Amino acid sequence: MDKFFDRASSIIGEDNVSRDPSTGALSGIQGKTSYGDPFPIDLERKPRGAVRPRSVEEVQAIVKVANELRVPLWTVSRGKNLGYGGSCPVVDGSVVLDLHRMNKIVEISAEHAYAIVEPGVSFFDLYEEIQKRKLKLWTSVPAIGWGSVLGNTLDRGFGYTPDGEHTTAQCGMEVVLPTGELLRTGMGAMDNSKLFPLYKGGYGPSVDGLFYQSNFGIVTKLGFHLTPAPEAYCSCQVHAEDEKDLVPLIDLLADLIRRRVIGNSPSVTNIFREALLSRDADVSKELGPYLGVDKCVPDDVLEKIRHRKGWGFWKAHFSLYGPTEVVPALLEALKRAVAAAPGLRLEAKPVVTAPSGKFLESMDVGEEEIPHAGVPTLEPLGLTESRAPGAGHMDYSPILPPSGQEIYSWYLTAKQRTIDAKVDLFADFHVYARYVIAIELVVFAQSERERMKQLYLQLLADGAAQGYSVYRTHVSFMDDVREHFSFNGGAFGQFAVRLKNVLDPNGILSPGKSGVWNSEGKGGA
Repeated sequence: MDKFFDRASSIIGEDNVSRDPSTGALSGIQGKTSYGDPFPIDLERKPRGAVRPRSVEEVQAIVKVANELRVPLWTVSRGKNLGYGGSCPVVDGSVVLDLHRMNKIVEISAEHAYAIVEPGVSFFDLYEEIQKRKLKLWTSVPAIGWGSVLGNTLDRGFGYTPDGEHTTAQCGMEVVLPTGELLRTGMGAMDNSKLFPLYKGGYGPSVDGLFYQSNFGIVTKLGFHLTPAPEAYCSCQVHAEDEKDLVPLIDLLADLIRRRVIGNSPSVTNIFREALLSRDADVSKELGPYLGVDKCVPDDVLEKIRHRKGWGFWKAHFSLYGPTEVVPALLEALKRAVAAAPGLRLEAKPVVTAPSGKFLESMDVGEEEIPHAGVPTLEPLGLTESRAPGAGHMDYSPILPPSGQEIYSWYLTAKQRTIDAKVDLFADFHVYARYVIAIELVVFAQSERERMKQLYLQLLADGAAQGYSVYRTHVSFMDDVREHFSFNGGAFGQFAVRLKNVLDPNGILSPGKSGVWNSEGKGGA
């Protein structure tokens, strides 16, 4: 390992090598610059150190040295993977290949609404560059904007504008393979192609999907489609009165998305989230005795709060986008649909309209609780403090059918498991036309770590028994999730191993990522 760090230092400079994990990462929670998981679920794995290349050529050189010395690398873009392991590797003692210094916005096209970015470009960076150039574009951002555009996309992350399905917005990749070779996908495989960020398919086999949540390569450039700024915008909320009204709420939202009435992904949150983040002094006072380690807020307390405040049990957030003539018509269609659904109530803010012949800027809407206008924020970072100073979180994130009844059944099981574990269920459903991402955000203090690990394993087991698995997972549970994909004796996992053997015969690149190893197994490199 010392020899690896010496060789890396000669390539990228000693200042860009961390020979232990204590320093060198981007500033994170509480200003810490250490590598690893800021909210560790187990203490069995941590990185040995880190290297921070600045260019594709430096990445290639580092990978070749790692192959020669059999040093496992764990690739991160910016290391902001909160709730899923941060920059912690699966294999203890791996070296973090930290790409945050590769932070160029290679290109932004206002005409064709795309950007090409390197791994270190954050959602804040892209947003601020668009504002600086006064471009008529909105970028899709996740709930917390300090993460990598490229990294979020490769982990199948999402945002809240009409282009919020980031895997769909992606077009074109540049990839360093585990051997150090350089590859471009799609139309980028053609020299001097003008279609790298415009046509994803390319010619012949399409391989972009091989590099999502995988350890088959290191993506160093990514094309990403942006949303043209609309003429008009309307922020909407649909309130569901009772707990059981989740059923008609989900059914209605999914149908309206399929019918193109709603153009982005609604997020559905529960009464606990509403109460916790309300900033209402009376609500905070009522919650206070039930917030803390080994506690959870009783249902009757939440019921009393919501009836006094006139809140529903569930609230869906989404927006309408389009030309000046279209958004009011969409709003009328939405009003008619909600009025016909039992237990649901619509609250719509006034339509925001650009001057004639102009388009809206994101700041015409401003920073919102959920960034439907593409304005990045760090506001949600403080929510974990409600449990204990320095508390963290992990996310259990199953993919579910867009069926209200099936989601409600899943929710009741997950809710009881969560109550039994003495934590609060912070629910956040993200509704798409033909699937729903259900995120249960579990906030915990370090003294509760073992109990949270058991809760997560139980939630995984319950979901699998119901026919569901997660869209991404914490590094501590990647092998557990891989076991869900057992069709035909685990044929998919075996196929992934064969690919890993060919592309990464030494098993040096992110071993164990998504439960994929080479045939040497869990020994890593």
